[in-house]
Amino acid sequence: MRGAIVTGAGAGIGQAVALALAARGWRVTVCDVDGAAAARVAAEAGGDAVAAAADVTNEVALDDVMTRAAAVGPLGAVVHCAALFPRIDLAATGIADFDRVMAVNLRAAVQISLRATQAMPGGGALVFLTSGSGLMAAAADPFQRGFALYGASKAALDRWVAGVAPELAEAGIFASTITPGAFVETPGLARTGVTPPPGAATITAERVADAVVRLVEDRSGGFVGQRLSAAAFGEGWA
Repeated sequence: MRGAIVTGAGAGIGQAVALALAARGWRVTVCDVDGAAAARVAAEAGGDAVAAAADVTNEVALDDVMTRAAAVGPLGAVVHCAALFPRIDLAATGIADFDRVMAVNLRAAVQISLRATQAMPGGGALVFLTSGSGLMAAAADPFQRGFALYGASKAALDRWVAGVAPELAEAGIFASTITPGAFVETPGLARTGVTPPPGAATITAERVADAVVRLVEDRSGGFVGQRLSAAAFGEGWA
């Protein structure tokens, strides 16, 4: 049985991914800054799932989670779902907001990538949740006002993964990013006060999780460095 770490797994897409992987027989480490939420999801996942209360912006804590997960048995995947997406206008933005968002959305992803070859000597998969907010085309959308920091972090994430994926693939570690491709109604989105515009496409967290599992279990290397859409899973790619 191979192990998987899912960050931000206490709710939303991360929770759905953790449960989907556990259902497929993966030994899941449910990682979340909210320890109670992580414990609840691990209990729901059952089997060998374990909870890990950790702040992914803390380098020591993140390293400890990866080390402990790999010590139990082969670690085959890390799925980085943890993210901050505050809606904040430029006039209210401070550099501390930039540091906070980038620390979770980008810096933690970089740390995971840097540790991957040691944590997964037998190869595996890295999947990073990205967003349509990171696309340049999205910047002109009035709905995206206030999401400049979030969008910038996801644009940087896409570029990072595309750049390092070929090198990771040489070690048998297949890295890619995936966007929901539509609005996902999660508790995190609800906390921002954001509601999808009338007629906007939506997708369930469970559907996104299905696409993530496909990437985690792929051993062809065909998705290395790609930016994929969960909404197109089963149609544009599979």
